This record gives sequence, structure tokens and C-alpha cells, in this order.
Amino acid sequence: VPHSATSVGVLPHGRRKTIRVPTQTSRELGSLLGYLIGDGHISRVKHHFALTTGDIDQAQDFIRLVDVLFGLNHRLVKHDGRWRVFVYSETASDFLIDGLGLTHGPSAREKRIPDGILRSPEPVVRAFLRAYFDCDGYAGKQGVILSTMSDALAEQVQLLLLNYGILTRKRRQKD
Repeated sequence: VPHSATSVGVLPHGRRKTIRVPTQTSRELGSLLGYLIGDGHISRVKHHFALTTGDIDQAQDFIRLVDVLFGLNHRLVKHDGRWRVFVYSETASDFLIDGLGLTHGPSAREKRIPDGILRSPEPVVRAFLRAYFDCDGYAGKQGVILSTMSDALAEQVQLLLLNYGILTRKRRQKD
């Protein structure tokens, strides 16, 4: 699906900057959403969305996606060995929450894959899964493990993986 965007953000009170937002799903949007659901968060209180990662390449890819999709600036900070990418835009945060269905605030147990991703073509779903597994996945002696606190998200990922012929099982972590 080709990338397409439109400008939005001018509200009656006129205090928001006009930004570009995607009008179609794309691999870039799938990746951004995978990162946000995995290691990101959205704060309505602080008017930002952000990614926290120990991998500078992942942080730079997130920055690239924010630029391609929204044309927004970012703030990159290293703290305690982890990179944090902050993007301050109430309009973009509203789009992610109200338009795409992402959660905000402390919401790890409520996270879900957005319907737009579930209904997207295979390349978009693949980009989402790749970014999400980069955040919450682990490959080790027991195989590939994905860790999430959200039962709904675990079930959705299982169904998506089944489309690739990948059988999975869920088990509760004790710790």
C-alpha cells in the first residue's frame, strides 16, 4: 500500500501546529505502531509519545518513521544506558489514540493490535510484527518468546502468526 498523508491539526482554539498524518496504512505505519505497542507510550498529560530502547538503531528507525509519517521533530535522550525518543505533538498523539486505537498512560494490560493493522495487507502486518518482536521478543534456547501483560494482544499475535503457519502456545510467567 503506498504511503499517503494529509495535513490536520488546526483546531478552533488555534493553538496546535498543523502536521501531516497518514491516510492509508503502510509498512512505515505498521512499524511505528509495532514499536509503540512494544516499547512505546503515549502521554495525554505530557502531550507526547515516546519510545524507550537500549538499541540506538531502533531509536533511529523510530525517528525516521516519525519524520516520514508526521514530519515531526523529536528529542533523543540517553538515560541509564537506554535511549528515549520523545515526540511532542498533541495532534499526533490524538491521532494515534482516537484515530488508530492505541492506549495511553499506564495501560500495558489493555494493549491491542489496532484494527487497521489487523485488516492490512501482509507487508504491513509483517512490518508491524517485526517491530513489535524487536521490542518484546526474545530468541533463546527455548525458542522465540514474546512477553506481554495483555491477554488480548497475546491472542491477536497468535492469530497473526498462524497466518504464517507458525504455531504458538501461551503460558503465564510466574514472576
